[in-house]
Amino acid sequence: MAHVGVPLNAPPTIAVVGAGWAGCAAAAELAARGVTVVLLEASDELGGRARRLPLMLDGKTHVLDNGQHLLLGAYTQTAALLAQLNVNLDAAIERRPFELCYPDGFRLRTARLSAPWHLAAALITARGLSVADSVAMFNLLRELKRTRWNVGVDRSTTDWLRECKQPPNVIRRIWRPLALSALNTPLERASAQIFANVLRDSLGAASAASEMWVPRVDLSALLPDAVERFLLARGGEVHRDARVGRISRTDRFRLQLRNDPARRIEADAVVYAASPHYLARIIESTVELSPILQTVLRFEYEPLYTVYLKYSSNVLLARGFYALIDDPSKRCYAQWVFDRGRFDKKNAGVLAAIVSSSGPHEAEPLDDVCQAVATQLTDQLQLPPPVDARAIAERRATLAAVPDLKRPPNRTGWPGFVLAGDWTESDYPSTLETAVRSGRAAARALL
Repeated sequence: MAHVGVPLNAPPTIAVVGAGWAGCAAAAELAARGVTVVLLEASDELGGRARRLPLMLDGKTHVLDNGQHLLLGAYTQTAALLAQLNVNLDAAIERRPFELCYPDGFRLRTARLSAPWHLAAALITARGLSVADSVAMFNLLRELKRTRWNVGVDRSTTDWLRECKQPPNVIRRIWRPLALSALNTPLERASAQIFANVLRDSLGAASAASEMWVPRVDLSALLPDAVERFLLARGGEVHRDARVGRISRTDRFRLQLRNDPARRIEADAVVYAASPHYLARIIESTVELSPILQTVLRFEYEPLYTVYLKYSSNVLLARGFYALIDDPSKRCYAQWVFDRGRFDKKNAGVLAAIVSSSGPHEAEPLDDVCQAVATQLTDQLQLPPPVDARAIAERRATLAAVPDLKRPPNRTGWPGFVLAGDWTESDYPSTLETAVRSGRAAARALL
């Protein structure tokens, strides 16, 4: 049998709990290695906190997302996974040089040149930056590169930027929106080291790494749908509405479903890729996992609001998206706005405004947040009032990227049980790339 190449043992079965981007990445990596994968998702749509969402606006159903996301050229593991799934990247994503453009004419846009000339060209041609501003920004990046992107003692991004003598205009127009979009944490609480890590792999790397990638399709179509096709073609299983209520182990792992207690799924190993705050509820008490559970209990979370506003189809954003001046004290909550019709004609007239991190908007009803954002867009973009608006709030969208954040590794003390998610050990904040990296690493840890 060995001579003719027929395997003597059946391939192992591995259950992946949670079909967010981390779970999808782990499932795809395992299936590519010949493992039989059972992917379990509690909701009726794959993708977790980055999935499609049918939304009624002005009497018409628009296929949008539960949160607007922007990817970067630095997302190398995400790009590798999409290639593995045979997703045509250029068809699914619009790639642009890095740019920060505001409605009032402020602009910082890199050129398609090799590093560091792409950034030098951006500083030379910038609008709204003084020479002193450009020099301060350049000096900060040069100093970071000299110190190998190490800020020393971790502290808040606000304190670090002030210590680095960054002018208020540079902080407000450049560092603040970049830090908020990447870390999703108020700068006075956000880790300077994690922000430096993001800069290292984007503005501080090759010009392609700083590219902005805007999906042309909904987020489920971008990755989770492709993963499902990949698994099914290799004998795997995908179960929606399958919320795991209990995980135990004797000789094999047994997973009990909450909505079908009589049904049990058996597996040789488990990738837990669901929310961290559910972990303690569904696993049996075990000494091996106690340190991880203690780490998870100390997590703080940040929300993400996406406000979808419907205008007439002739309302367009010339660049496709803009950075916005936010001022929570004046109820100007949004930091970015994207023209969804610019990237998908079926959503003509739909704008997506992003409110990153916590703030006073959390105390308001969603309808009031919609009204505040609509007024902000009218003031800053000279738009008419929208004909309809809906807000989507992810209350625990990401981990708060605070200084000296401790996160658990993929491997656990429970043999055959690994963790995956943007909340696991990483020098990155909780991004889609972090989730994909973690999922692939968890799969390789088992293999």
